[in-house]
Amino acid sequence: MDVMKNKSVNTDALQAAVDARARQRTDDADANKGPDSREDGGEGEDEHEPSERPTTLSSCVDYTDIQDHELYYVGTAGVKVTELDAVEMLQTLRKLHVRSNLLRSMASVASLVQLEHLELYDNQIQVIDGVQALVNLKVLDLSFNEIRSIPDLGHLQQLEELYVANNKLTRISGLARLGKLKKLDLGANRLRAIEGLDGLANLEELWLGKNKITTIKGLEKLAKLRITSVQSNRVVAITGFENNADLEELYLSHNGLEKIENVEHLTKLTTMDLAGNRITSIPTNLAPLSQLEDLWLNDNQIAQYADVENLAPLAALRTLYLERNPLAQDFEYRKKLEELLPQLNQIDATPTTSARQGRM
Repeated sequence: MDVMKNKSVNTDALQAAVDARARQRTDDADANKGPDSREDGGEGEDEHEPSERPTTLSSCVDYTDIQDHELYYVGTAGVKVTELDAVEMLQTLRKLHVRSNLLRSMASVASLVQLEHLELYDNQIQVIDGVQALVNLKVLDLSFNEIRSIPDLGHLQQLEELYVANNKLTRISGLARLGKLKKLDLGANRLRAIEGLDGLANLEELWLGKNKITTIKGLEKLAKLRITSVQSNRVVAITGFENNADLEELYLSHNGLEKIENVEHLTKLTTMDLAGNRITSIPTNLAPLSQLEDLWLNDNQIAQYADVENLAPLAALRTLYLERNPLAQDFEYRKKLEELLPQLNQIDATPTTSARQGRM
């Protein structure tokens, strides 16, 4: 198999370094064996379970056989990497993916100055470190770790996508100078406020679901936002989207909303998810949402068909979820919805009569 294309690394020196590390690990293991050590399936107990045994990346991946400047390693049962060793020898690496392992530190990536894509998803990293010199980085994914704060990442001027979901963040920080950032995912953290986003003038996607946010604000300068998710938070009112006229998808399900308000100017919306709130009515001023195709209002408190009639002007509407609202208990619920909104192709999870007939 060909080795890494156009690589500048000395493969003989690299292999020697890797072999030396392997020999040292073997010598250390032999030196630490006691008289009761298990070998070849003996009956003694290992000091570590297989998933906890320290394992270096070079012992799992042949660095001399890396193709296209990309290194991928996904941890499997019993073979989980705990250390990124000897990566300084991979100076031309463009993509590094080490997912679902037991890494606690990422500091050794500092030498990989050509990296464009770094994914250390699902490890045990607590501190974002070693990225200061990665000025070519475009994608950074540190989701599912144990990170508590984001340092100043302003030196990553090429960064376009940042994922730090499912960590332990309590506030948004360190992002002010990321002018090229297009996607930001901070879902499933411990955030209580939307802050520190003013400098993200090119941001298109913002994912903040499963936090503790009570108010939507701080989006005034994000004029290019197309997708925003603040679902499963503690939001009680739809506010803060005055300058987001390009918004196409809005996800606010599972909050404490009581009214549909302040959305009539979002004329490019194609999807709006307000399921699982406390909404009791549908307003009459939604006609400007002429591109809206999918509307989720299930699991609310809507009881009157008169409210459904307010959706009649939405000619592009194709999918409507209203299940588990009081009006959905009516025996003729589906029939009445089809009569009131003939443009629909789907009600809840089922195609409408006209949609089924159209496919026959």
